Amino acid sequence: MNMKVVYSSIYSKHDPPHFPHIENSTRLELALDALGEVEVLSPEGAGDPLEVHDGTYVEMVRRASEAEEQIDIDTYTNRFTYESALMALGGAFTAYKVEGIALVRPPGHHAGRYGRAMGAPTQGFCIFNNIAYAASKAEGRVAIIDFDVHHGNGTQEIFYLDPKVLHIDLHQDPSTIYPGTGFPFETGDGEGKGTKVNILFPPGGGDDLVLEVIPFIQSLLDQFKPDVVGFSAGFDGFSGDGLASLEFTEASFEALGGLREKRRWFAVLEGGYSVGLRRGLPAFVRGVERKPEEPRPKESKSEVKMKFTRSLEETKYHLRERWKL
Repeated sequence: MNMKVVYSSIYSKHDPPHFPHIENSTRLELALDALGEVEVLSPEGAGDPLEVHDGTYVEMVRRASEAEEQIDIDTYTNRFTYESALMALGGAFTAYKVEGIALVRPPGHHAGRYGRAMGAPTQGFCIFNNIAYAASKAEGRVAIIDFDVHHGNGTQEIFYLDPKVLHIDLHQDPSTIYPGTGFPFETGDGEGKGTKVNILFPPGGGDDLVLEVIPFIQSLLDQFKPDVVGFSAGFDGFSGDGLASLEFTEASFEALGGLREKRRWFAVLEGGYSVGLRRGLPAFVRGVERKPEEPRPKESKSEVKMKFTRSLEETKYHLRERWKL
């Protein structure tokens, strides 16, 4: 692979201090091993979380990290968390500058301006919002495509009023999974109305549903004409990864990577804990590099397809005033 990967050993120092946790440093070992021979770059420096977060929240994270306190039942800190999170912001921005993938920890897309976002019960393992930081520093119009199985509620909240950021979020039906946000009617507000797009997949949804929605996403990108596409890249929707109920395989992640389509791009790691990193991450890279293996898509059951069709029509209904659909 010719991919540029932004990585630092500091990301592995953010680890659960007191008990086992699924979001731990072995994730990056798994990701690097799955990618094989790639060009590894160091982040150019730490980022400034005040670009996307309130100062009181940033100070709370710093103090929690010093004391190795839990932020909530899902989200831990240790004495390296604050430093790791600052460097994760910098790593995401470096990935934007070099057009590569930021393999960073702690993850970020559930972190809103004040931490918990949109009424979510926790921060879902996230500290600072890495993709939002890179997007806020990027030049021009930005399209964020978030395909983590959980809705990127923090990212949506941060950019909810911003017309220069098109946030397209593909996730499992939020009535069935954390964080319980990301419904079709959540489309942004003010000048940003219509620029926040939520695409829901019912439990049991397979690759056929992702392939069906790719032309719709492509149409939005063609109309929006972004200067850069940033992928909030979560691989926990891969069948059997462990935290969700979707049945995506390599076919989905190759297709999602293909949305790059000669545009300027970058990606920031979100979820993915086992097979999603081993198989989904390399498939995404093949899609970005236009070297697909074109695996056979996994089909959804008929009742799942019907639920998806109704949900997609609802999404389009709420976007009808902003886009030609």
